[in-house]
Amino acid sequence: MEQSKQNLIKILLIVNLVISTCAAIGVGYIAYKQNTSPNFSEMEPRGDGRMFPGNGQFQPGQFQPGQDQSDQTQ
Repeated sequence: MEQSKQNLIKILLIVNLVISTCAAIGVGYIAYKQNTSPNFSEMEPRGDGRMFPGNGQFQPGQFQPGQDQSDQTQ
């Protein structure tokens, strides 16, 4: 009886190790795929159908519509 409990524990430990290894590989694969593919949630439409990266905020010195080039601070 004691021997069968030890064998069961060994089997469960091996199964746990296999599941943990598969989970780690899966997480690594997802992280790799997200790192190499473009993130469209961080892209914004330009108005001409194309996309460009950004967060919707203008950077300092960037021309804003309705503003003359002479109005920008250098």
